[in-house]
Amino acid sequence: MRLNIFFLLLLTPLFCYAGNIQITVRSPDTSVIKNIVVYLTPETPLKNKKSVAKSLIINQKNKKFVPYIEVLQKGQKLSFHNSDDITHHIYSVSGQNRFSFKIKGNNEKESPILDHVGEVAMGCNIHDWMSGYVLVVDTPYFTKTNTLGIAGFNNIPSGKYRLTIWHPQLALNNNRIEQTINIAEQSQWTINLPIALLPIPKQASQDEFDFLEDY
Repeated sequence: MRLNIFFLLLLTPLFCYAGNIQITVRSPDTSVIKNIVVYLTPETPLKNKKSVAKSLIINQKNKKFVPYIEVLQKGQKLSFHNSDDITHHIYSVSGQNRFSFKIKGNNEKESPILDHVGEVAMGCNIHDWMSGYVLVVDTPYFTKTNTLGIAGFNNIPSGKYRLTIWHPQLALNNNRIEQTINIAEQSQWTINLPIALLPIPKQASQDEFDFLEDY
């Protein structure tokens, strides 16, 4: 009996202080939205903030950034992989997260560490129609919605959080909407965007060329 009580005491905090939550994002016509960034920022700063060790990879394929948008934690490593057989010159002039470098075909290059929170708009100096975005966040609780429009989080400590939904084509409030949620009281939310997302710019050019021989 004493042993059972001991294990019960060990398990109780897990149920009291952690939860699995689900956030569904819908457009104004109630259709689901996939690949939109969702992240949670604790109202009370974390004492031991965990960091994401896995490096994030953004591909350049068929003269496009794949995926078009990504999200990473401040300080997380980011690499670019050029799957094309031509040179790309990747750059960003966004705030303090600036970088510029060339990647020859079928090569990979690690970007400078992005250690400033905010939106990073990317382009290619050779193929000027290419565009993509990275959002840098200061929280370990971030993801993108799946094909059902659902963002799932596991083992989130109970408490109040600022829920942020972000997409570069969300044309209001710096491309985001926010609200406070209490994970101790609820585990599922459905967020309806007040406006529809703008179309993603066409990632193609009528003037086809690959790269200058001496670039």
